Amino acid sequence: MTKSICVIGAGAAGLITAKHALNENFKVDVFEQTGKVGGTWVYSDEIGCHSSMYKIMKTNLPKEAMHYQDNLFPDDLPSFMSHEHVLEYLENFSRGIPIQFNTTVVGVTRDGDWWKVSTRNSGVENESTYDAVLVCNGHYFEPLIPFENSQIFKGAFLHSHDYRKADAFAGKSVTIIGAGPSGIDICLQVSRVAENVNLIGNKAKYPNMPDNVSQLVKHVETITETGVRTEDGEHIDSDVIIVCTGYAFKFPFLTSELLQVSHNGQVVSPLYQHICHVDYPDSLIFIGIPLSTITFPLFEIQAKFAIALLRGRVLLPDKHAMMDFEKNRMKILSSPNQYHFLMNEQWDYMRELCKLGQFEEWSYLKTLERLFKFIIEQRGKNVVSLKAFLTFRRMKYLQMHRVVIVIQSAVRGFIQRRKHEKIPSSVIAIQAAYRGGDWMV
Repeated sequence: MTKSICVIGAGAAGLITAKHALNENFKVDVFEQTGKVGGTWVYSDEIGCHSSMYKIMKTNLPKEAMHYQDNLFPDDLPSFMSHEHVLEYLENFSRGIPIQFNTTVVGVTRDGDWWKVSTRNSGVENESTYDAVLVCNGHYFEPLIPFENSQIFKGAFLHSHDYRKADAFAGKSVTIIGAGPSGIDICLQVSRVAENVNLIGNKAKYPNMPDNVSQLVKHVETITETGVRTEDGEHIDSDVIIVCTGYAFKFPFLTSELLQVSHNGQVVSPLYQHICHVDYPDSLIFIGIPLSTITFPLFEIQAKFAIALLRGRVLLPDKHAMMDFEKNRMKILSSPNQYHFLMNEQWDYMRELCKLGQFEEWSYLKTLERLFKFIIEQRGKNVVSLKAFLTFRRMKYLQMHRVVIVIQSAVRGFIQRRKHEKIPSSVIAIQAAYRGGDWMV
């Protein structure tokens, strides 16, 4: 008998999950609460909606690292694409996938050996039963604001989730709390029109920031009527405060008895390997929980692992051992807030899923690893010009483990390429708009 699957969400995680499920001949229903595919990649001028996309946004990773395994982005697109390009990619990919739009999942409960899924569309409620539920509802829709007294601020206070464009901040004194990717992007945009910007974060200062940007490596203790006060007592007056402090996980259709979200919305449990519920490991599965990752490839590997679970191809440890996964991870973290952040751990994590799911590791995973680390390194050196100056013209993914990155001036770059082109390796060629010639292709 054909197994039935409910996929919640038609963003990047939900689409690839549905595609692999259909390829394995499962009966698939995809429920999407909005009227379009794409999830967070759908831009809207409205605030307070599901999307956190802002008007002028380029990807933090190049397109060569953002595609599904067998679906590349068009060659003529720049490496650091706009959100419109990513959305078009997802729209094209979604063709042939059965999606019920404008349908909100309001409840998921266990009913014997089945999952009962309650949905609502235009006020009409419906119930269906499924063998398995794959949760792909995204992460960037529930703003995390770590200040209880933000309402006392007399200026404009907003989370990056509701930032759309910089025009509204012309001539203002703006304080941005949080110096992650979104904080940096918004800082660079706002600094073009604002009188001054104070960027407050817990990381080292970035070089080459605009002259009207002051960077403070401090902790904000509280919000005041006229600005913020840091832990050392410094007060920073502001017209506008933008908090780029991340998001909380939220699953409004699951009860707290079934799933717990703790530590200020940062830890989802009980999950084994950040993906399967320890009580129902082969029927309640979460795609897209890990953070600080190379998202689309990770989504696909998780999706393939999920299908392997549903097909009974995964030999899981017993429940006690699966529960130990969370306990052991908590022991090695400096803060529970980092529980789902993988960063450099993501490569071993993806390889472990391939191994457990008994499917072949991607031949270019090592290339992706080196590319990701290279981008992170370059971001630390010159975050201001990274997206403007680096253009990855093409990448050859060979089934080798060595990657050579040539990034030099015209003459020296050519010499470096000549030196490496006879070596069995995948060469990442980088062109940048610096003086010294058109770099090798």
